[in-house]
Amino acid sequence: MSTLQIVRFTTHDESIGSAETEIRRVFHAVTAVAPEDMQYLAVRSGSEYFLMLNLADPAANPLLGIDTAAHFRRALPNWTSDNAAPKPFTVVGNYNMLAPAQETSK
Repeated sequence: MSTLQIVRFTTHDESIGSAETEIRRVFHAVTAVAPEDMQYLAVRSGSEYFLMLNLADPAANPLLGIDTAAHFRRALPNWTSDNAAPKPFTVVGNYNMLAPAQETSK
């Protein structure tokens, strides 16, 4: 069964550029590694960010082995005063946002 984790945080206005640059670096590193059974999405509205990670196997998180992602996690407290810890979510509806294999359980 897949898991969906979301990290939500709001940056300080002066940190938007730094946060966005680092997020792009993480996605570049993820693309280079090309892990299977993982979907990852980052969206921003103003200074609020949502990072969504969907894993087929929650015990096998490829981000934990990517140095750029570790650097991002260490730098995040510099850009926000939020508690930006991943929180698990249950998918209750999905239309082509997640891979078909990750659809809602019955």
